[in-house]
Amino acid sequence: MKLKLLFSLIFITYICNGQFKILTGSSGKSIENYGIKQDVFGTWMGRSSWQDLKDGNWMWVADSGLPKWRKDHFDRAVDIGTPLIPTDMQENPDKLLQEVIDGKRDSVYFSLGKQLARYGTRTVFSRIWWEFNMHPVNQQAKLFVQAWQRAIPLIIKGFRSQAVKNQTLEIVWCTNAGAPNPEPFYPGDEYVDIIGSDTYGMTWGKINPTKEQILNRIHNDPYMLKWQADFAEKHAKPVCIGEWGNVAAKKEGDDDSRGLDDFPEYIDAIYDWAKTAKYGCRYVNYFNLEDGGILTNLDKTPKSLKRLKIRAAEARK
Repeated sequence: MKLKLLFSLIFITYICNGQFKILTGSSGKSIENYGIKQDVFGTWMGRSSWQDLKDGNWMWVADSGLPKWRKDHFDRAVDIGTPLIPTDMQENPDKLLQEVIDGKRDSVYFSLGKQLARYGTRTVFSRIWWEFNMHPVNQQAKLFVQAWQRAIPLIIKGFRSQAVKNQTLEIVWCTNAGAPNPEPFYPGDEYVDIIGSDTYGMTWGKINPTKEQILNRIHNDPYMLKWQADFAEKHAKPVCIGEWGNVAAKKEGDDDSRGLDDFPEYIDAIYDWAKTAKYGCRYVNYFNLEDGGILTNLDKTPKSLKRLKIRAAEARK
């Protein structure tokens, strides 16, 4: 089944009373701990070696939480950050991409697809090389595209060989919201199901932002939410937010990612934006961890948590 036909079936499935459903999930501490139904479980794979990719490393580890999620909620979804190449090897990424293009890693991707089916749930969202455009970009766009085009059909083939009845895989092209320009890295509509981004409630700088500055940035800065919706519409694709979350305010002076801690208006902004996507928003996956400079979570942001409960319930109707 080609990607376009698969999307057509999913498109029909996820319309309810003329409205697109938006699934809400989380990484880290489950939103079900706060009384919110978790539709999507967020996790990531290992990327230290080609063997990591071949084995689906981390997906099957109990500490990842995925084995229990699959056992308890196979009928729900999983969002898996999936490496295109093992970037943690600290080798030249262009060299690794060229190995893919030359067909030297075909067996890795077929096996990876099998692991996504074996350890995934009924719906698997695979965010391939999530945040590939994060500064500094060290890989050539041309090689990235060629490697993607080589790997994705093999991943899909492997997935289908292992999948159970009605189990589906959706390939997510997921940017780090903002510059550098991700468009040269787009591999083509045939190889992508969903246009995603990781869009946090923050600005970057030496002083903490105002509410207006955060909202203006996430909507209107280059390659942020407005761009994402327009780009997805141009390519007739749904959107998703692979990672999002409030970011802590920080001691001023150093260049850093800066938020406002408990900022419920940001919750509204994401859900309001999601409803503007012409082909729907498949899911929004809240990053409920203090990792990566976020330094806050839903336990520390009660106003945002309250708003998330309301908006997540509305989005599923």
